[in-house]
Amino acid sequence: MNQKTISHTVEFEGIGVHSGEHSRILLHPERAGTGVRFLVKGQYIPANYRYVLGTDHATVLGKDGASVSTVEHLLAVLYILGVDNLTVEFLKGKEVPILDGSGYHFYKVIKDITLDLGIEAQTLELRNSLEVRNCRAYIRAEPSDGFCALYRGYVKGILEEGSAEYCGNAKEVVFARTFCYEEEVELLRKKGLAKGGSLKNAVVIGDGFVHNPEGLRSKDEPIRHKLLDLLGDLSLLGMKLKGRIFSYLGGHALNYAFVKSLAESSLSTRATSSCVSTP
Repeated sequence: MNQKTISHTVEFEGIGVHSGEHSRILLHPERAGTGVRFLVKGQYIPANYRYVLGTDHATVLGKDGASVSTVEHLLAVLYILGVDNLTVEFLKGKEVPILDGSGYHFYKVIKDITLDLGIEAQTLELRNSLEVRNCRAYIRAEPSDGFCALYRGYVKGILEEGSAEYCGNAKEVVFARTFCYEEEVELLRKKGLAKGGSLKNAVVIGDGFVHNPEGLRSKDEPIRHKLLDLLGDLSLLGMKLKGRIFSYLGGHALNYAFVKSLAESSLSTRATSSCVSTP
């Protein structure tokens, strides 16, 4: 697989789901070997696990005092489309706009402007299994001829257990919106999060129902969104991945731990365990 960029600069703007601030970003083409990076207030921040600052209900990256947040949906779309050389410049704000809460609007625009750079992309091929655990949750990776990622979990009061798999079909995941449970909203606001959240950009789940008048886009939409988040966080490895990934109840914190372990290990069979939150 070759490295890719985009053919021309494109713009997205909207509210930041956690900051509540208006955000405007430009996506610029870059030459092979540049990688994906963010530009805010004159500071470049690589889209790489080494620059993760936080994983509380979003992935936050930072370097030398500058930071950007909620990068996972855009990064997931870039990963799905194979775009690995691009600069995301912030003209306003420092949180990637949430748009409708999914990756759809990013995907709709970017899919038609990808540009093959004719230089082979770097790929990490799994040769051994790897597992990272976090209490009940875990992520496991196994060797495979290609790349597939599967997420399994549940949605309280909606879905006892469900699973979703991505093996190259963007339509399996890009439509799925971010979500939260009704009882979480107040706590999120107290933590300074979800200031820009609304039924226009997030699914709010009550006791056996959703507050959004249009309902869910699929019965397992929250599961598919978790898979979208996983893909975005996996992109922080900084290279293509050849292997099969299985996540059970994983969230941003565990995704980060997995990517870090994957990158830093010798790819021999390994398991780690801790009990931290997995939003």
